[in-house]
Amino acid sequence: MRTRIPALLPLLLLLAGAPACRPGPTDAEALEVVRSYDALVSDAYRAGDPVAARPVTGDDEFRRVAAHVGVKLDQGLTLDARLVELQPRGVERRGDEVVVTTDERWHYLDRRIGTGEQVGQDSRDHYVMRYFLRKSGKAWVVDRTEFAEKPEVGRTQVPDRAPAGAFHGMETVDGRGAAR
Repeated sequence: MRTRIPALLPLLLLLAGAPACRPGPTDAEALEVVRSYDALVSDAYRAGDPVAARPVTGDDEFRRVAAHVGVKLDQGLTLDARLVELQPRGVERRGDEVVVTTDERWHYLDRRIGTGEQVGQDSRDHYVMRYFLRKSGKAWVVDRTEFAEKPEVGRTQVPDRAPAGAFHGMETVDGRGAAR
């Protein structure tokens, strides 16, 4: 019996530290994916170039960001989106996806392409968000996002009378920002 224990010890240590035992990224790694997403998507909105967001988005989320950037560009605008505060609320593992819930405060301005002048009201918004992360190749990306609670949108008017949800890049049920 004594000879078996030393022979099994390296195997047990190897299995205890195996990354396959961990379902997805750590909570800290998942939160870093969300922070990277927020930073790169904000860069994409400000630059009017959705490609900036590609490294952190799944295919469907990339199309959504690209569509939102396109709507702005069609209006001769870019969205100056600035994350003011992000507080994590939790990380869940659901099968092959990881869901990160956050409490966020944002500041938005529409800017005229070419001059950079502000168009319309700015907006100070509060969101409780869910980010659905999936593995894509070797990296974790944001596959989709949703409001976990009804968003608080600061501005009361948007350029060209489009629904406010269209200017925040989030799908809505009723056009007033209700979570879908």
